[in-house]
Amino acid sequence: MTRTLPLLAAVVAVAGEAVAIAASPAGSARWNEVAVAAVVVAYAGVGALILWHRPGHPVGRIATAIAPVWGVGQAFVATSYRTLEQHPHTELAALGSVTGSLLRALPWLVAVLWLPLRFPDGARTTTRLHRVAERTSMVTIAGFTVATLFAPHLTDLRVDQIRNPIGAPGPLGNVANALAGINLLLGAAAIGLAIGTLVQGYRRGGPLTRQQTLIFGMAFLLPIAGLVSSIWDAAGPWLFGAISLPLPVAIGVAVLQRRLYDLPLLVNRSLTYGSLWLVIAALYGLVVGGVGAMLRQQHAAWIPWLAAGVVAVTFSPLREALQAAANRLTYGQWSQPGEVLAATARRLGDASDVPALLGELVEDVGAALDLPFVAITSPDGRVLAARGDRPDLVDELPMTSYGVPVGVLSWARRPLRESDLGLLDDLARQLGTVVHAAGLLESVRSARERLVLAREEERRRLRRELHDGLGPALAGLTLQVDTVRNRVADQGADEGADQDLLALRSGIQATVVDVRRIVEGLRPAALDDLGLAEAVRQLAAHTELPVAVEADDLPRLPAATEVAAYRIVQEALTNAGRHAHARRACVRLHLVDGALVAEVADDGSGVVTPRPDGVGLGSMRSRAEEIGGSFELAAAEGRGTRVIARLPLDAGAVR
Repeated sequence: MTRTLPLLAAVVAVAGEAVAIAASPAGSARWNEVAVAAVVVAYAGVGALILWHRPGHPVGRIATAIAPVWGVGQAFVATSYRTLEQHPHTELAALGSVTGSLLRALPWLVAVLWLPLRFPDGARTTTRLHRVAERTSMVTIAGFTVATLFAPHLTDLRVDQIRNPIGAPGPLGNVANALAGINLLLGAAAIGLAIGTLVQGYRRGGPLTRQQTLIFGMAFLLPIAGLVSSIWDAAGPWLFGAISLPLPVAIGVAVLQRRLYDLPLLVNRSLTYGSLWLVIAALYGLVVGGVGAMLRQQHAAWIPWLAAGVVAVTFSPLREALQAAANRLTYGQWSQPGEVLAATARRLGDASDVPALLGELVEDVGAALDLPFVAITSPDGRVLAARGDRPDLVDELPMTSYGVPVGVLSWARRPLRESDLGLLDDLARQLGTVVHAAGLLESVRSARERLVLAREEERRRLRRELHDGLGPALAGLTLQVDTVRNRVADQGADEGADQDLLALRSGIQATVVDVRRIVEGLRPAALDDLGLAEAVRQLAAHTELPVAVEADDLPRLPAATEVAAYRIVQEALTNAGRHAHARRACVRLHLVDGALVAEVADDGSGVVTPRPDGVGLGSMRSRAEEIGGSFELAAAEGRGTRVIARLPLDAGAVR
């Protein structure tokens, strides 16, 4: 019984359209009815097919209900028009026209307003957008029903001068006409909401739901375009039927599919062979017409054979060229795996910033394969580059180098072509060596940073020990030598002993000077005595040009960070006065996001010309980068120079 009803509905739909076609006048009117009949029969067939394979499916039920109602409506309209054309005052025929106009319009409204809300599985969604769309659709359908039934005149444009036997009289007729206008606006809003629900379902659905919605959505836009054109009577009934026909077909294809189709492959082959047909036809015509015109033998029997030979010779090269163009258009650069790998190898060979390049490659992979998430991670789970947020389900490929795992290439799980999976595998192998090299480089940089940090901390400790320990001890020895000299003089010793003591005192003082020089060379004294901010202010006060200093309340910093900031500021101020001929400068020391930002700006020439014997710019950059910081130089001719060093605050432990 469940499968009998769809077949019965299909029979009613076909019978109704048969009556409508038979009742239509011969000529364009009959062909118009044939075009509409094709749509009605398509809905009947799709509904029956869906319910045959999936009994009780809501979308199948809607399609099955659309067909007989639409077919019967077309029969009523056609037979009523035939009668009214000869007997315009027949009320029964006019009533049949009103009924038919309503019956043939309601299925279309259901198809474009209600069916999208239940697509693809027929389940009712409880989102706010769906609730608003449902209410708007129901109000629109109800309003259309009232406006059609009680319109003052028939709504069939061919007999719209005949009064509606059940139409609202007098002022109420104007109300019905106004309701029709309002209903038009509501219909536009309902269509917009229906499209919104399709977009929402596409975004929230899985791969299969997305493809079903995409197939339905592409066909859904065609009847909407037909509706818009019918408002200005820009399209005849045959065109309206033709552009409505893909919608039931798309419904059947989308609902009955159980797996993902390779839509890009379908588009690819269509582009290839469609363009090949056009090119061959143009080539054949060009040869036939061109050769015939040049030789003035347009009707020679051998010219078509010549054109066929040209087509046969050029067919294979043309197909290959057009296939390559279609591949490039459909799949982008991933249509040629060799080119992708070669381009990646060139980019890796020219790269100076491997992390940035990995980020670019991840973006390229995600864009080419339409993957919302792609990431490269290290064996310990650290993300080296990523695109999008990580979903629950991912596919992964290991990256190895010299037989050792160095990372993982992962992406959001979705069906991919075998060629794409093979290219991803080759790409993962290629990136493995780069990730391994980048890890080694990072290890070297980290080791250098630790070495520099340990060196500066040790220098600070040695300076403190020498300054606070050895220096005072040597000064005390000098005082002891003076005491001994005084005793020797009181006891009347010879002058030789006094000279020896005096030489000892001079040696101790020379040692004190050497210790002080060593202390000053280990680390700027002002850093330990005054702190970084005050040390920079003291440095600015002794600079030849006026310097303004702006500094935050800085905590105690790692020795390496203090020295790097001080030396960078010192070198930048020297360059501003000596080479840029600046009149003033400004130094800023700020804490930003866990880093010390040291900035020096001047109003000098703004021309930066590295000198062969100069080491200033290189030393500033080296001081920043060797502790894991960054260095930036911005200069504009006539607008001065700006030096910005970003130095980490966690550069080693403060001792």
